[in-house]
Amino acid sequence: MLRRLFKMHWHGLVMMVALAGLAVAAPQVNAAGGPPSKVFVSWPKDRPAPELRLTVGQFTDGSWYLEMQAEGFVFSDLCQTVDGPQTIGHAHVYTGEQKLTTAFVPRVPLGHLVAGRHSYRAMLRAQDHRALVGPDGLIASEIVFTVPNKQG
Repeated sequence: MLRRLFKMHWHGLVMMVALAGLAVAAPQVNAAGGPPSKVFVSWPKDRPAPELRLTVGQFTDGSWYLEMQAEGFVFSDLCQTVDGPQTIGHAHVYTGEQKLTTAFVPRVPLGHLVAGRHSYRAMLRAQDHRALVGPDGLIASEIVFTVPNKQG
């Protein structure tokens, strides 16, 4: 019984320390006026941020793809922080609120889509998976398009 009481007390103590740490850290997250560096990477002010543009197209088999263009950004599957002037990373692609894929290349197959309206969003990420933030906010883009009804 003493062991059980100690175990319950220990878990409570750990939870209290964790909550106290959050309470102390929370006011400091935006103390410098920028986004939290554990979640976001601020684009260097001395370099123009990429403008992410999305287009869609069809393969010869009728399936669709999403194409991402971002000058000054190179898609890569390296998932580590690399020092140097290169800006490499990947993108997260969403449809609605659901993450569709992590894109390590600028072309993402979407498959055969049903007729109707479709919406996709992409957000650039650093090699360590933090979201890239430019002077206007997240470096992201959205495309909305309509797949026509099949004729014939």
